[in-house]
Amino acid sequence: MSSPRQQLLEALTIQVRFMSANFVMFSQVVADKIGVHPTDNECLDFLLLKGASTAGQLAKQMGLTTGAVTAMIDRLEKAGYVRREHDHEDRRRVIVIPNEAKIYADIGPHTALMGAAMQEFSKEFTDEELAVILRFTEKANESAGKVIAQVRESE
Repeated sequence: MSSPRQQLLEALTIQVRFMSANFVMFSQVVADKIGVHPTDNECLDFLLLKGASTAGQLAKQMGLTTGAVTAMIDRLEKAGYVRREHDHEDRRRVIVIPNEAKIYADIGPHTALMGAAMQEFSKEFTDEELAVILRFTEKANESAGKVIAQVRESE
């Protein structure tokens, strides 16, 4: 028989898995609504979260080949979501710059629904509870980045 803590951790693991799957599906439905591939949609989110990036940085962040990233950037540029600029310090490098206004205009109406839902259910939690949840998600994201790198490097 497992301990109460073990039962709690198992239940939490299941809920995190459901959350992960739901966010993948949400990304898919938003991508479908704006007419891009889900990977393209996630790239836009990385650019919004981290700012302009080189194609190499995007390839590393997303675990894609440079060829796949080039094709993705081509699609996103054609759709008006990004633009390319040569790096002022190294003209061989290309910086991918998000068109934040277009991204928010096209994607915002869909993601606003998720934001509103989160705002609503967050009312059930105290500030202290939200701080713990924030700490948990920060640690989860930090760990996820490390595990993703480990899995990519494994055979």
